[in-house]
Amino acid sequence: MTNPTDPAPERQSVDTIPQLCCHCGRVTRQPVLVDDVHTPAGEGSNVYACPDDAVLFGEQHAGPAA
Repeated sequence: MTNPTDPAPERQSVDTIPQLCCHCGRVTRQPVLVDDVHTPAGEGSNVYACPDDAVLFGEQHAGPAA
């Protein structure tokens, strides 16, 4: 079963893990890394946005996460 919000198969990347956009909350298959969060314990996490919302975080976040 295919989700209607999934991009067409020829546009999907097998390397990209779907992520939640930190701004709009939607799942994106083209996540853009916009921040990384560090904690005192040393464990950190990455913050992703969809391509449409990534521009809200500045020009340094212009493309999809690798």
